[in-house]
Amino acid sequence: MNNFFLILFIFFTSTMFAQRGNTTLIAEYEDTLKIISKKIMTDELEKNRRIANDAFITHLDEVLKFEKSFEYPFDSLKTVSVITSPDNEFRIFTWMLRRRNGTYEYFGRVQLKKKNRIKIFNLNDSSKNIRNPEIKELDNNNWFGGIIYDIIYNKSSRGKYYTLLIWDGNDHYSTKKIIDIMQFNANKIVFGKSIFKGKETNTKRIILEYDGKSSISLQYDADNKRIVFDHLVATNTQLEGLYEYYIPDGTFDSFKFEKGSWFFQKDVDIRNNQKIIEYKKPKTDLIPQ
Repeated sequence: MNNFFLILFIFFTSTMFAQRGNTTLIAEYEDTLKIISKKIMTDELEKNRRIANDAFITHLDEVLKFEKSFEYPFDSLKTVSVITSPDNEFRIFTWMLRRRNGTYEYFGRVQLKKKNRIKIFNLNDSSKNIRNPEIKELDNNNWFGGIIYDIIYNKSSRGKYYTLLIWDGNDHYSTKKIIDIMQFNANKIVFGKSIFKGKETNTKRIILEYDGKSSISLQYDADNKRIVFDHLVATNTQLEGLYEYYIPDGTFDSFKFEKGSWFFQKDVDIRNNQKIIEYKKPKTDLIPQ
């Protein structure tokens, strides 16, 4: 009997120390990821950036499997966007790799926590091969990639889903900001949903493309349940439809959430919400200047 209690004592003691050690172990992973992520951003050769990226993915996938990693902030990873959903059910990690031709390839992981179990979804960027992405329903294996910087939780009688705000460096000439819809569906994540009203029929995501030398705001105004963004116009009428020549004209439009849909509103008054239009340099090295 004494041996039995001794075994129990050793088991629980070992378990307790293992749990205590998890945070230390996760911190060690973070230190490694921090070094690798810097190489992804700064190495001069694309070949070396890709080797570093493969190593980063291997280490990130390992550490995200730990249950305690869900609460760990990973805030020293300055080149990785880590966003937690407002209902605290999942987190999204997104980062990018600069190609030799000046475009970007995006990578992501969704860490879902359900009943003390962790599930990881890979986000595979297929944006360069997707035609007419505004009307396509996509999934995590066929993702219109970018850096996700905000998650809006939406719930209605038709269910719950998440609205994502995304930055895409695109190329030398233009930048994109994107509003996309995300839902969990069995063993995959579905992106895109026809809930944008007042725009083109069957629009499943909103893509704002503009001159790469300009900057625009795309932010969620929680007080008014609306996404506010700069209205874009061509620099002259002959360039209409060539979005790399579009710039903000000083007015703002929005999508307001009502009855399970995002309704388009043109020329909205934002005088009481000036804070949402201020452009600030990112606090991290995530987005190149």
